[in-house]
Amino acid sequence: MAIITELIGKQGFEKVANRIAEILTIEIANQVTEQSFTETVEGFLERIEPFDKSEDVMFSVALREDNFDGYTQKDSQGGAMFFIDLFCSGYGEGDTPPSIVSANKMYRYAGLIRYILSSGKIPTLGFPPGLIGGKYIKKFMVDTDYSNFGNHSNYDGSYIRFCRFIFIVRIQENQQLWEGIPLHGNTTNITYEETSKGTQLVFNN
Repeated sequence: MAIITELIGKQGFEKVANRIAEILTIEIANQVTEQSFTETVEGFLERIEPFDKSEDVMFSVALREDNFDGYTQKDSQGGAMFFIDLFCSGYGEGDTPPSIVSANKMYRYAGLIRYILSSGKIPTLGFPPGLIGGKYIKKFMVDTDYSNFGNHSNYDGSYIRFCRFIFIVRIQENQQLWEGIPLHGNTTNITYEETSKGTQLVFNN
């Protein structure tokens, strides 16, 4: 017989991952329109398929881990770490070589992602107060260690550039408190009687 009879809904870390992807999709699309950028930007959740040179700009949001502290039987505070991966391809444009085109794209959209996720206009990522206890970008890394730069055995002939953001969100996770179960098979009563020696428990058989 199941003891946990309540319906267990979507957890906070999954809601937050979805919301991060939604916010980036909406806000980047708005910046592309407002600034008349020409790139095609696609957003994904937990994408594992390799980025292809036929694509233009792509980002993917994935949960890396969730570290809990301050936990009780009722709730816990999680420091969820999300990876936001950005990929950009490039082709030569006039006198500009494709490596420069893809680098410019990467830094342009990395800048948008950094600004959007750091914005004070969305301190709780659009959730009601209580779920999000804070958010910040811990760092971001570009591909200079293993692309055309640091490791010359791995030159990228497709001119694809990569950037990863590490984004931390403090998430409140909750669960129902244990309410106990009735003790079956014991129909006797306990009464409390005040005596000169203190409160006495009297077992009424």
